Amino acid sequence: MSAAPAGPAPDPAADAERLALVRVETRSELGLLHERVNALLAAEAFLTIAYTAAMSNGAPWGRTFAVVAAPLLAVLGLVLALAALPGVGTTVRIILAGTALQEQLYARLPGSGDARGGVAVRPSGVREQRRGLLFFRTVPVLFAVVWVVLLVLSLVLLS
Repeated sequence: MSAAPAGPAPDPAADAERLALVRVETRSELGLLHERVNALLAAEAFLTIAYTAAMSNGAPWGRTFAVVAAPLLAVLGLVLALAALPGVGTTVRIILAGTALQEQLYARLPGSGDARGGVAVRPSGVREQRRGLLFFRTVPVLFAVVWVVLLVLSLVLLS
């Protein structure tokens, strides 16, 4: 006697529809990730310009301004990078979960092993997607490290 499969038989039409929905959701999350990182990059660029201007101010009052403004801007940049980190990390995890689900659904579709299957394009694998998202995951961390270095630098040079 062979054991009966647990649960209902897979429905290819339902799997194809679910795959399409997961792809739309993953694209939406990718768009959100791009927007978050672009906003972080723009804000950090302005803070970097302000920090540079504060450190290189040649006016008679420039040193006093630099002593106050440079560390303050460095702390602000650090706080901004650390505040962006959870949102970026969560969005990356959602995208990777969606990618894993896409792989599972794609594998269950009939004809998914060839190019003529019901789905035109094979979704990227989780490993490929993780590598593709490396830039987005590292941007907030990189800015946090840079701002810590700039904070220490400003405190040492201006003390």
